[in-house]
Amino acid sequence: MPRFDADYVPPSAMTIFAHPDDAEFLVSGTIARWTRAGCEVTSVVITSGNVGTHDATYTRETLAQKREAEQHAASRVLGVKNVVFLGYHDCELTPTLELRRRLVREIRKHRPEVVICGDPQAWFFDDRYINHPDHRAAAVAALGAVFPCAEMELLWPEEGPAHKVHAVYICATETPNTWIDITDTIETKIASLKTYGSQVGDWDPSERIRERAGREAGRANASREDDERRTAGNPSRPAYVEAFRVMKLGQ
Repeated sequence: MPRFDADYVPPSAMTIFAHPDDAEFLVSGTIARWTRAGCEVTSVVITSGNVGTHDATYTRETLAQKREAEQHAASRVLGVKNVVFLGYHDCELTPTLELRRRLVREIRKHRPEVVICGDPQAWFFDDRYINHPDHRAAAVAALGAVFPCAEMELLWPEEGPAHKVHAVYICATETPNTWIDITDTIETKIASLKTYGSQVGDWDPSERIRERAGREAGRANASREDDERRTAGNPSRPAYVEAFRVMKLGQ
C-alpha cells in the first residue's frame, strides 16, 4: 500500500473545490509537483463562481464564462488534464444528497487514487477571514462522496462501477500532519493564480503566496523538531510548503 507521505506522488488525483481559483490558491504547488512527476489530475469545480465579483459590468452568465476560461488557463499552467464544471450557483452551495451523488459519479468515472479537498470544520482564519460557506459545503460533500459512497457497490450503480479512494488530502486545516515541499513549484503556483484576472485584477499575488507558504514551512519545521515522524522523516527544510491532513483510507 502506498505510504502517502510528503514525497509520495500518486498516479492519479482529483481536486474537489467550490470555485475556480480555490485549488490554485490552496494547493496548486502540490498539483504542479505531482503533474510534473506524471500524476494525472482531474479538477472538479462545483460552481463557476458566477456571482464572485463587485464589478457591475458582469452578468451571472458572462462572469461564469470568464471564470471557466480562467480555470482552463490555470489548468494548462499546472498540467491538469481534466476539468469538470458541475454548474451549481456561487454562494448558494449546500451539501445535498444530489451534490454528493454528482461527485460520486465523477470519482467513479475518473477513479483517482487520492482526492484533495478543503476542511469542513474550517470557519475562521486568524481574525481576518470568515471561510466562505461554499468552501465548507464543498468539503462536506466531497468527503461524503469519497467515503463511504463512491466505494459502495449497491449504492447508485448507475453512476458507474464502485471505486475506492485510498487517501484524502485535506487542505486549509488547523490540524495538518503532512507538509509537501513546493519550493520548486511556487512560481508555477503564482503563475496559475495570475490567470484569474476577474479575481486578482492588477494585484500581484506573489508576496502573499510566498508569505503564506513560508509561514507553513516554519510551522512544518517546528513540528518536525517535535516529532520527525509527522513529516515522514524527511530531513530537508524546505522554504515553501503546502500543508495537509492526510487521511489514509482502508490501510
